[in-house]
Amino acid sequence: MDYSNVPLAPIATVVAALITALIAFVNLTLSKEQKTSEFRQAWIDGMRADLAIFFSSARALCRVMQEARSPNSSDDDVQCFRFSKDQVSKMRFDGAEALYRIKLRLNTSETEHVELNRLLNTATAIQNEININKGQDYSKALEAIELASTHSQRILKSEWERVKRGEKSFQVAKNWVMPLIMALSLVFITALLFSSPGPVKPPQSMATKFAD
Repeated sequence: MDYSNVPLAPIATVVAALITALIAFVNLTLSKEQKTSEFRQAWIDGMRADLAIFFSSARALCRVMQEARSPNSSDDDVQCFRFSKDQVSKMRFDGAEALYRIKLRLNTSETEHVELNRLLNTATAIQNEININKGQDYSKALEAIELASTHSQRILKSEWERVKRGEKSFQVAKNWVMPLIMALSLVFITALLFSSPGPVKPPQSMATKFAD
């Protein structure tokens, strides 16, 4: 089939416009992806900091109450590590504040987040029950705190993996749109090369015609 008479200018305009639109979509996606990754990284950093505050405060409070109610509370080694009332009050306030910052960050539509919320509630409930009953054994409370801490590490790792993978729109742009742009460009350039007219032969001179 002879494509030499096909008007290439309109086709070139349409293809160029399509490629430009696809490139603009990719740029917009990359820009949005960068912002989303920044927000997600900030979420991870804030979550990690608040988890550390809550778990450290909860563990310290368990140890404080356990030592205060211990039969050996008058021993010198226990007295040296005892916190003041102001320090205990600060730990309680910091722990409670961090706990609710954590809860406000959790997504109730994600199973792992719901499970962390349950573990946090369980840990605080066990600790409060021991405090109310003036118990001396905080091993169950410490165990519950460790369970919540271990689960929170899985969530932080999962969120970090999501940052490395990128959002779904970024994956689409990377795996589908960019190859499409390259394919369209290659096809268009190939079509231009094969449809361009061949070299024009110079006209024969009159002398050459008579000689023939």
